[in-house]
Amino acid sequence: MAEFIVGHSLRKLAREHNVLRQLLWRIDFVLIWLVVKLARLLPVDTASRFGERVGAWVGPRLKRKTAIYKENMSRAFPELDEGEIDRLVHRAWGRAGRVMAEYPHLDTILNDPDRLEIVIRERVNAYDNPDRPCVVVSAHLSNWEVNCSAMAKLGMPNASLYSPPTNPLLDKLLRDHRRALNSELLPRDNSARALTRALKQGRTVGMVMDRRVDEGQAVRFFGMDKNSTLMPARLALKFNCELVPAQVERLLDARYRVTFHPPVRPAAHCRNDNERALDMTQQVHQLFEDWIRARPEDWFCSKRLWAKSKIAKTEEAGRDADIDSYAA
Repeated sequence: MAEFIVGHSLRKLAREHNVLRQLLWRIDFVLIWLVVKLARLLPVDTASRFGERVGAWVGPRLKRKTAIYKENMSRAFPELDEGEIDRLVHRAWGRAGRVMAEYPHLDTILNDPDRLEIVIRERVNAYDNPDRPCVVVSAHLSNWEVNCSAMAKLGMPNASLYSPPTNPLLDKLLRDHRRALNSELLPRDNSARALTRALKQGRTVGMVMDRRVDEGQAVRFFGMDKNSTLMPARLALKFNCELVPAQVERLLDARYRVTFHPPVRPAAHCRNDNERALDMTQQVHQLFEDWIRARPEDWFCSKRLWAKSKIAKTEEAGRDADIDSYAA
């Protein structure tokens, strides 16, 4: 979510003047509150469609975010021309609006058995024994929030990372609705200790990990190096538990399928824990790429993924070889 919505053009000035910053935060809060309040008054599917219209109208007017969206999509899908990228980004903003309008209905999505389908491709200990946690990773696809609900429905006590909005008023608003997820929410900053504690207490931890992490290590993503966190893989190795990729797919309006894929395990040739963690993270990113290619309009990629000075596209032959080796 943008730091400032209505006053985005004033963001530099607002960061220097607290009174202006507080004013813009309050204006943004009122705007989002009105959208969420109206969405709550509507049936869940109608609210989802309403959110898509709002997102498709508001999103493209956030010029900086839209430029980043286009840059990410253009690099991920170089075969698309400018017009196709524009239409894809417009649809993606609409999908992001659906996510926002579905926040006040998360309890409905969780409790209605017809709205949340769960598929397990390979059973792991965590599904049958709540005292044996695992690490679940996903991408910003469809409504990634429902991953927590899926874990809760499986009886898995869980704690999940989230990125608090810069605006504290919006943070509180979203956290109030996220209570329906039945998950402990852990702020992303300085989260290693909290995640370690959760695993020690027997809770599965969940992370959305398709974003760039500047202090991370280079992982191939759409044929380019992206600095990515190795924390999920490191935690799985440290606690000798499974690293499970979870895919969220929107079926129709506010109906979802969450697929828990087979656990990711390091290749036999890896010599140490860093190589193992890097190999596991690469496998996860390859899965993410497959999922995104299948439904690119469901990908929320409003943050810059590849640093401008470090983007180096690989040779096409090498990229094609990697595509052939992707996990199913």
